[in-house]
Amino acid sequence: MISKVLSKQDVLSEKVGQLTDLSLQKPLIRLNSERFKYYVTSQPRNYSVFVMLTALAPARKCAICQDAHSEYELVARSYRYSNAFSKSVFFAMVDFDDASDIFQSLKLNSAPVFIHFPPKTSPKKSDYMDIHRREFSAEQVAKWVYERADIRN
Repeated sequence: MISKVLSKQDVLSEKVGQLTDLSLQKPLIRLNSERFKYYVTSQPRNYSVFVMLTALAPARKCAICQDAHSEYELVARSYRYSNAFSKSVFFAMVDFDDASDIFQSLKLNSAPVFIHFPPKTSPKKSDYMDIHRREFSAEQVAKWVYERADIRN
């Protein structure tokens, strides 16, 4: 049996290529547990991923989640069509019903939560958007994204 061993650079190129393809289909990439671990938390990673953790199912009765999702999707779509678009920033979402284990591993018991996963490192406190101190309008989310990823227009 011949096994193909990919170098770190090959794995990285594959991940970036797949994320780019996914974001071209839909600017907001929906992640399950497996995709979250592969694209967001495993190395190598030379890109930022902004993740909204949410609970969109009507049974969850999270009205704020629906509103935040609409605003976040607007930011992802706007970024996708902006001059700042690059293969170094991606937008994703994790729904509680698709990946409750991710919420557990991040010690989250409420939604929505916005987290920036920077290249090569784990998120720091400043990589969490405080929606209680900062409203979650598209404008505020975009401002936070551009600050965290150091995006220039």
